[in-house]
Amino acid sequence: MNPSLHGNEMNIKWTPPSHGRIKINFDDLVRGNSATGGFILRTENGNSLTIASFHSGTTTVLVVEAMALCNSLICAKSRGITKIEVECDSKLVIDVVNGISTPPWRLLKLIQDIKS
Repeated sequence: MNPSLHGNEMNIKWTPPSHGRIKINFDDLVRGNSATGGFILRTENGNSLTIASFHSGTTTVLVVEAMALCNSLICAKSRGITKIEVECDSKLVIDVVNGISTPPWRLLKLIQDIKS
């Protein structure tokens, strides 16, 4: 996504994946005692292939973000999709998956699942 700031408003524009790839965008919402995550798989033309959300009870933002990534990859794999680009607003989750950062203990199992 390409954010741009105009006054007090921020416009966010979705950017398509490279030719022949599918883009996964995922995010979370944690409010009070409720956590929800979701993801979307889109073609390079922006057509939606799958949109999904899930409720994960009481947990942290990082856990929900990692769950959303894990769920989206499971979905892509079940559809036979292997050429994927991933985009989110959680630098820590991406850095942990890429081996740049050490995962917090709460993410260890999820990160193992994502990498397998």
